[in-house]
Amino acid sequence: MHYTNSPYISLNRVSHLFANGQETVCALNNITLEITRGEFVAIVGPSGSGKSTLMNIIGCLDTPSAGERIIAGTPTQQLSAEALSTFRGSHIGFVFQRYHLLPYLNALENVCIPASYTGMATSERSLRAAQLLNELNLGDRLAFRPNQLSGGQQQRVSIARALMNGADIILADEPTGALDSTTGQDVMALLHTLNQAGHTIIVVTHDPEIAAQAHRVITLHDGHIISDIPASDNPCPSAPLPPTTMACKPPHFWRSLADTVQTAWRALTGHKVRALLSMLGIIIGIASVIASVAIGEGAHQRIMADISQLDHQAIEIRPGLGWATSNRDFDNALSRADLEALKSLPFIERLSPVVSTSATASRFTHYTDATITGVSHDFLHNQTFIEGQPFYAHQVTTSEAIAVIESRLADALFTNGINPTGQIIHISGVPFRISGVVRNVESRFGGNTSLRIWIPWTAFMQRLTGDTPFQSIQVSVTAGLPLEQARATLENHLEQAHGQRDFFTVTNDSLEEMVKNVSRSMTLLTTAISAISLLVGGVGVMNIMLVSVTERIHEIGLRLSVGARPSDIKRQFLIEAMVICLLGGIAGIASAMLLGVLFSLLTTQFTLVFTFTPVILACAFSALVGLGFGYFPARNAARMNPVTALAHQ
Repeated sequence: MHYTNSPYISLNRVSHLFANGQETVCALNNITLEITRGEFVAIVGPSGSGKSTLMNIIGCLDTPSAGERIIAGTPTQQLSAEALSTFRGSHIGFVFQRYHLLPYLNALENVCIPASYTGMATSERSLRAAQLLNELNLGDRLAFRPNQLSGGQQQRVSIARALMNGADIILADEPTGALDSTTGQDVMALLHTLNQAGHTIIVVTHDPEIAAQAHRVITLHDGHIISDIPASDNPCPSAPLPPTTMACKPPHFWRSLADTVQTAWRALTGHKVRALLSMLGIIIGIASVIASVAIGEGAHQRIMADISQLDHQAIEIRPGLGWATSNRDFDNALSRADLEALKSLPFIERLSPVVSTSATASRFTHYTDATITGVSHDFLHNQTFIEGQPFYAHQVTTSEAIAVIESRLADALFTNGINPTGQIIHISGVPFRISGVVRNVESRFGGNTSLRIWIPWTAFMQRLTGDTPFQSIQVSVTAGLPLEQARATLENHLEQAHGQRDFFTVTNDSLEEMVKNVSRSMTLLTTAISAISLLVGGVGVMNIMLVSVTERIHEIGLRLSVGARPSDIKRQFLIEAMVICLLGGIAGIASAMLLGVLFSLLTTQFTLVFTFTPVILACAFSALVGLGFGYFPARNAARMNPVTALAHQ
């Protein structure tokens, strides 16, 4: 006895064509069929007769090329792809010959898949899935993965999945084809039980013994129905009220997002090696960007710290018209006359010419290369003396052979704890007496220079090199006087004395600004180079995700068949790409921090300085990389035809 006289499934003059190379094949030809609610129908026929195509049409997995399909009173041709997926998830459950269970999910999680695309709460779906598995005698196998279950157990999990959303139509494609006879009888008994509970059962089979258990047998041949007869031995029995289908409307956005994130996470943890390979490019890119910024910031802070220790009332006068000038005509621009001219300026507090050369310093059998710098007594005012004292103005005036050395040079020439003060060393064979030892001098921007010796500039010219032009003149102006005002006055004074502009001046403030600009440029350059590696990592993510889509075509088909909408599939793969990139970003940040620790162990010249902003930007950018480079694979996945995807091996 049927539940109602009106058909629950109605196909009216339905045809289905598909392309096979250059040919068009007619899989179904002008099929008209009605199935009432609560029937147990078997569809039989030889291979290629159209059985599976008819099942796909009834199951809303495929679209008729012509004709009308009405299921549960709904003309399905009028539904969009999204609405058709929701409709399929509400009314239709599939039992496949090969079970189609996801290998990285356990039995309970496999059964929950259809409900993840509905508004059902997580706790409710887990409770319902466990109840279904208990009813199918799998209560002790909830946490087992498919490879831990027998074929019959896997098929029962597949049946539970078909029932998860309360589907009133069960489509079984060769449900016993992969089972032994005893297990196959058990599965058929389950289908009979479901039919007696009010479910409409449609079985596609080659096995006449299976077909004989149905209430009605439909035979296909070459896309035509050649017979449609009731099975006399199995009349449709009376049954209770039909099952109530569960509401399968799309869940709210936040629940849907949470479910999609959870699904994406399980998919990633189920393919750990692939996920790690996907992350690798992002890890390298993010670590490179953050480390580059940290190196630039560390170098910048070190340089600024060095500059802050310099005399900010100092002006350096150099020959030429700027740092880029290489005209040899300017080599003699600064002379002794300029010293006398500058001494007349009332705001000048200290004044020293600077000339230097490289020479060999020796004491007995100890020799070393050193930088010899000729200066006035004012030049040494800010040096820290460890032993002795500086030379004085009268010693400069008399060109006395006296020297101040740094402690590294003292260590090189003097052993056994000898105090260098008052001792004689030879510079290029010329004897000089040491008046003092200063603490090691570093270059302005970090890093030790060569060993240094300072002598009176007059002695430098008289005893070592002869009369040579000054390489620069160091001036320190009175505190409280605006530096730029003093600079302008000094430049005007020298320009009038020279009759032309053949020099330029540098202050520590202008040097600081120049260094800042160079530091910013270098940081930008290294960051840009590192960003390229991040983009390359993004391309790698896209490639791996495309491979992932190809490898998981079957999974995509399964999810579409149980009610996933194309937008759900797209969102899942997008979120997978974003999760990969975010995790890669976090790992990249950790790698950069570890690099900073290792860097601090290898050198003390400067440390990597990590700031908050680049870390936040790196995380945001890695997510955008995932969104941008994951879109194309996600779109490809969402556009797949469920029938084609399910048939993919």
